[in-house]
Amino acid sequence: MKAIRAHQWCDPQDLVMEEVERPEPGAGEVLIRVHAAALNFPDVLLIAGKYQVKPPLPFSPGMEVAGVVEKVGDGVTALQSGQRVLAQLGLGGFAEYAVAPAAHVQPLPDGMSDEEAASFGLVYQTSYFGIAGRGQLRVGETVLVHSAAGGVGLAAVQIARALGAGRIIGTASADDKLTAIRDSGADVAINYQTEDFVEVVKRETSGRGADVIYDPVGGETGERSTKCIAFEGRLIIIGFTSGKFPNFAGNHILIKNYSVVGLHWGAYRQHNPAKIEQAWKVLFKLYEAGKLKPVIGGLYPMERVADAMNFLTSRKATGKIVLHW
Repeated sequence: MKAIRAHQWCDPQDLVMEEVERPEPGAGEVLIRVHAAALNFPDVLLIAGKYQVKPPLPFSPGMEVAGVVEKVGDGVTALQSGQRVLAQLGLGGFAEYAVAPAAHVQPLPDGMSDEEAASFGLVYQTSYFGIAGRGQLRVGETVLVHSAAGGVGLAAVQIARALGAGRIIGTASADDKLTAIRDSGADVAINYQTEDFVEVVKRETSGRGADVIYDPVGGETGERSTKCIAFEGRLIIIGFTSGKFPNFAGNHILIKNYSVVGLHWGAYRQHNPAKIEQAWKVLFKLYEAGKLKPVIGGLYPMERVADAMNFLTSRKATGKIVLHW
């Protein structure tokens, strides 16, 4: 089979496509014929040796795929050959075939394309846990989503709208990203480079502030978010795309009665996997109702993986970037 491989810690242009032996599923695993694979920023970090996990070389990156079950391993009864599925992997998705634990594989709802399926898992699961779980969104509350034009940001906007948020405000770094944010359900979309999001939130909420703030950015963005958070608001820390950690003043948290809450979605696989399964049911139901729709901001053939990675790191992408065979 063909696979994209890193033979050393490298830049995207140093990846190679080559013929390798097709893997076989072990007990509790399935073999998937990959039709599409989503690109995530950790894939870029992985090949450069900058991720928290450093796999043995050579390896194929790729953490999210969609395709058809080719073969099931011993003990797998909930899946069968020929089923269309999405799967989340640690590695190996940028190949014609990939092996995944059966517990990380989900049959697709009717009508979901391979490209949508590859883009669905990580960002919608993360955003659902962030908005509904850690953020405890209540109907009618105001939600502020930072980096709202990215894959996880657009998913957060859509989920907040689907779950009954009152006013949704999204921020982005460029004017050409604002339409996608509004199309996904935001009432207000702003370029934080030219507008002060703190003042916009105060204006849009008559000074009250946002009840739920969804922050994948960190750094100064996270710190300034505390200036526009409502009484008993929840600031959800998703990540640090700015490369900087925010510093929060404990006395301010106490006086204003708000919460700063972390979300590491992957930890639920170890601590409470039943919550992930329940989330799949909710998310697929919302998709089938037309309330969730992955935004594909770039579609590349697998041999152009370097171009796709460079587009991702340029920060110009809206939504998810997908590779296909």
